[in-house]
Amino acid sequence: MPKQPKADLHLHTTASDGKCTPVSVINKAETEGLYAVAITDHDTFDGFEAARQRGAEIGIGVLPGMEITCDFRDREIHVLAYGFDTRNEDLIKFVSRQKLRRHKRARKMVENLNSLGFDLTMEEVLAESGTLNISRNHLAQLMVSKGYLAQKRLVFAKYLGNHAPAYHKTEYDTVDRVIRLIADAGGVTIVAHPGTTYSDNELKELIDAGVNGFECVHPSHSWDLQKKYLQLCDSAKLLKTGGSDFHGYEGSRHTWFGTVNIDKSWVDELLKHCKNGTLN
Repeated sequence: MPKQPKADLHLHTTASDGKCTPVSVINKAETEGLYAVAITDHDTFDGFEAARQRGAEIGIGVLPGMEITCDFRDREIHVLAYGFDTRNEDLIKFVSRQKLRRHKRARKMVENLNSLGFDLTMEEVLAESGTLNISRNHLAQLMVSKGYLAQKRLVFAKYLGNHAPAYHKTEYDTVDRVIRLIADAGGVTIVAHPGTTYSDNELKELIDAGVNGFECVHPSHSWDLQKKYLQLCDSAKLLKTGGSDFHGYEGSRHTWFGTVNIDKSWVDELLKHCKNGTLN
């Protein structure tokens, strides 16, 4: 019996905090036997066009995507956006604002780390991130490079994770506004890696706010969590998505690309809800 086509709708590149370029991610998708992917860099879709062009050359569909940081109940939430018009002027302005917010947040976190005794400068962070959106991953990598901790996950656990000593909360747009923005740009919104983050009441609030679905399949989800979100999506008639959350760094997450994926039927259903409705 032939294998069913598989897709990965959660991939990061050098356009945000990934290690691999958009073109190399598409090349790897071909090696892993995927028929379609979405590049979902943090608060930017700068990597999409290069990925789309390479995908067109080798026969891999590439869906416009982005992992957007927004505010829900006064805390940070990540929403995956898919199938939007990359030429939408309001969306382009929003992405520019997000980049500025990330820069300001990074500067504040550098100050916080300095107050904790670490010798870091904003210039070093900018050298780490280049012209890309600055993320906590860039700060964590700098901490590792300077020998303060052995692994980035330890930096997050001790200093940069939500509510950790050096964390700084940025005033992002509310999830309601982001949902409307993406809908107006012809796309759909999916709550990223919900895990155990939200209570049942909060999940209902997100659905009432207009989110189109949940990321059911993710490396951080146990089988029980997968079942929970699959059942929620089926009962509420919402879209189901999933992916490896690939960043390209060594470690367990590096191996999930090509292993954590979803069936073509999920992608087809998602495309029905996008204004474009096709893979580029």
